[in-house]
Amino acid sequence: MNMRASLATLAVLVILLTGSMPAALQLGQAGNAERGRIAGIVTDTSGGVLPGATVVATAADGRVLGTAVTDGSGAYALTGVPTGAVMVTFQLEGFAEASAVVDVRAGEDARVSERLRLASLSETVVVHAPAPVEPARPRFTVPPPPAPLVARPLPEHDRAAVCGPAKPDLREQPLGTIKSRRFETQGGLYLAGTELEIDGGLEDGLLVGRNLVVRRHYHARGAKGSDVIAEHTAGVIQIAAASEHTSLAIVIYTCDALRKGDFLASFKPEPVRRPEPIGNPAYYDAARILFTDEGQTLGAPERMMVIDRGATQGVRIGQRFTLFREPGKRARPIPAGGATVIAVRADSATIRVERVSDAVMAGDWAAPQIPATASAGTDFRTSELRQIR
Repeated sequence: MNMRASLATLAVLVILLTGSMPAALQLGQAGNAERGRIAGIVTDTSGGVLPGATVVATAADGRVLGTAVTDGSGAYALTGVPTGAVMVTFQLEGFAEASAVVDVRAGEDARVSERLRLASLSETVVVHAPAPVEPARPRFTVPPPPAPLVARPLPEHDRAAVCGPAKPDLREQPLGTIKSRRFETQGGLYLAGTELEIDGGLEDGLLVGRNLVVRRHYHARGAKGSDVIAEHTAGVIQIAAASEHTSLAIVIYTCDALRKGDFLASFKPEPVRRPEPIGNPAYYDAARILFTDEGQTLGAPERMMVIDRGATQGVRIGQRFTLFREPGKRARPIPAGGATVIAVRADSATIRVERVSDAVMAGDWAAPQIPATASAGTDFRTSELRQIR
C-alpha cells in the first residue's frame, strides 16, 4: 500500500509540473513584450557629433535600467528597457551633464537626442589638512602622488586679442603639440587648470615658465562658398617642467576647450586698447571679409571675423570698420553693421563684430572709418571698390 501511494503521488506531481511549463513560458514571453527601446544621437551645440558619450537610463526609484556609449557617429541604443517613465542621462568629459525623461512603451522605439554644452569654467580652492598620525608604520608604504604643477601669473593683456580666428602664417613652425592629459590618456578636451603632456621640449625652445598660445587649423567657408584653411586660438598654457623633447604644461585659460593635437605658438600679449572714435566709412578703400570663427557662418555681436588687410596696409588695433554688402552697379552701399580690430598680422586682421543690422558673412566688405574732418572723398564709387576674386 505504501508503494502504491508513493507512485500515485509522483504521478500527480509530474502532471502538475508538466502543465505549469507552458504557463511559465507564456509569462516569460509577456515579460519581454513589456519592454521597449531608446535610441538617439548626441551632439554639441554646433551640431557636431560626440562619440564616447555615456548614456544611462534610470527608473523613478533610482535603479539603473541600462547604459550605452555613443559610437563614432554619436549614435546610441538602449534595448530591453522596462515600460514607463525613464530618465535618460548624458555624460561626456568637458561637457555639462544633461538629462531627459521619456515614456517607454512596449515594443516601440523612443527617440531621445541631446545637444551637450561645454562645461562652465570654475575656480577650485584645494585645502590641504595635516595628515593624521598613525600608531604604527605599515610594512609597505605607497609613494605620495606627484605634486601638482604651479603656474606663474600672466602679464596683463587683452584676452580678446588672443582668442579668435586668424589667417594662418605658413612660415610659422609649431613649437610642439598637445599629447594628452597628464597621468591619463582618456579624453580629448581640456579646460583651465588641466595638466598636459606636450610633444616638444627644451630643444624646441619650451623653457620652464614660457607662455604659449594653443592653436588649431579648421576648414572655413570663404567667399562664394569656397573652402579655406583658417586658424583658431583656443587658449594659453604655461610650461611647468621640461626635458629635451617632452614637457609638462598647465592650462592657464581657455577661449574654448583645448583638444589633443592642437599645436603651440608664441604668446604675444597685447594691452587693452580702447576703440578709436566713430568716423565715416571709406567705402572706396574697403577690405574683404575672408571667413568667420570656427563653427560659425554669420557675423553677430561679439563674434570674430578675419579681413584681408593687416599691418602692411596700415590696419591697427582699435580701428573701427563699417560692414556692408557688395552693391550692384551705380548703387550705394547699405551698412550692415560695425566692428573693431582686436588683433593684427602682416596681411590680415581679426575684427570683433560690435553690432549688425543685416546678415554679415564671408565675402562681404569692411570699410575703414576715418575722422569726420577728413571725410571728403569718402563718397562711394563702384569702380574704385577693390575686387578680390
